[in-house]
Order: sequence, then C-alpha cells, then structure tokens
Amino acid sequence: MKQFFFAWIAICFIALPLSAQEIKILTFNILHGERADKPSTPSLAELANLLIQIQPEVIGLQEVDSMTLRSKAIYGEPIDLIRNLSRETGYKGYFGRAMEYDSGAYGNGVLVKKGSNYHTLNLPSPAGGEVRGIAWVKAELKTLEEFYFGSTHLCHEFEANRKAQLDSILSYADSLDKPVVWVGDLNFTPDSPEYSLIPSHWKEAGAEAGVLQNTYGSSENGARIDYIWYDSRKFELVEYKVLTNITFSDHYPVWAVLRMKKQEE
Repeated sequence: MKQFFFAWIAICFIALPLSAQEIKILTFNILHGERADKPSTPSLAELANLLIQIQPEVIGLQEVDSMTLRSKAIYGEPIDLIRNLSRETGYKGYFGRAMEYDSGAYGNGVLVKKGSNYHTLNLPSPAGGEVRGIAWVKAELKTLEEFYFGSTHLCHEFEANRKAQLDSILSYADSLDKPVVWVGDLNFTPDSPEYSLIPSHWKEAGAEAGVLQNTYGSSENGARIDYIWYDSRKFELVEYKVLTNITFSDHYPVWAVLRMKKQEE
C-alpha cells in the first residue's frame, strides 16, 4: 500500500522535462522526525522516500533535531536527521543549528543537489523566547547558474520577534550577490502585520498562484503559515502546490517551481 501511495505521488509530478533554468523547491516542517498521527513513530524513511520520488533541486526543512534525546526516544539512538536524510537520498545536507536542545541541537536544514557556502544566520529575539536562525546555501544549477536558498522557522510566541527576524532575513537577502529564494514556517498568516511588511519585490508563491490552502493542521481547520518567497526581479513562478496527501507531519509540504529570469547584459 505504501509503495502504491508513493508511486501515485511520483505520477503526480511527471511532466515534460524542466529546462535547466527551472528550479523545483520544497519546504516542509517535519515535526522533528516524528509522525503526527502516530506519536513516537519515526517518519524519516517516508520523508526520504518522498524526496527521492519528487526530486526537488532544493529542500528547506524546519523543526530539525540533531543528536537529541528526543530523537533517541523516537529512533532508539540520538540521530542527526539531516545527515541521515543525506545518506538515504543522495542530497548534500546542512543542519543550521538555532539552539541547544535536549542534549543536542534544534534548528533548520537544507538539502541540495549541488551547493556551497553553507552557513547559518542567527536571528534576533528582542522579546525573548526561543532562539531562531536561518540556514543558507548557495545552490548551483546544471547550467552553473547560482542562487541563494534559505530555510527558517520564525518565533511562534511574539510578533515583535517575528518582525525583527523578518527584517534581519530581508536585509541579509538584499545584500547577497546572487538571486535569492527563502522558505519556511513563519508562524504568521497572510492577514498578519508581519506579512504586510515584506517588500513588494518579494513574492509569495501561494498568493501568486492563487492557491490559498492551509499548510498547517488539517486542510479544513488549520492555517497557512508555510511559505516560499522569491525575488520577483530574478524569478517567475511556474507552479505551486500544497501536498495535502502527505500527512505524517502536522504541516504539509509546500512545493513550487520557479524559472530564473534571463538577466540583461
């Protein structure tokens, strides 16, 4: 049954070959590698299977554990989720530590087919609460074109933190010398003050596609808080989906295809 399910997912993504300038992107809050519908049950094998089937160029993950006692309770030993996913999928992985947690660390991850300059930007928390960060990679396409890709998880408690964290991300993104895409669980909805502060050259894939499905909770009783943002001066949107058939986390994976615009000489 499981093989049939993932075969069906793969069929949904079969299309004409993408041009080398089109970039498949996935963002997913993975609930620290634990199934939402079966507590204490690992979800890493199913996540790896999903990534192998749909083959994004870049993947941003949130709620990622590294060598925590929580992961030991789920998997039988402390594990680094990103390292394990890299081994299972063949992607190059990077864990962006946001904070110490449960004898290990907790943060964000990026997986790419080819990348360099992996690093973490620590984010401000003026109102206190959990420490947050954004994991960055400079990804390289088959055409040798490069772009920066970031994965983040903003504060779930304080609006002041989210605003400060957004300002830090956007200031940093605008300073980079390559086109930028950033994704994540931002813990605010499209009608929030935080969303309205994002400058107009940054486009959010769901809004641009007119697909306003919830990304957290159930498809009927949840919220849209997981996003793919891209610099519209450098990219255009080709496709956007919320993968509501993937239910092993309390969030749904969010998928987009972007096309890099040709730059004038």
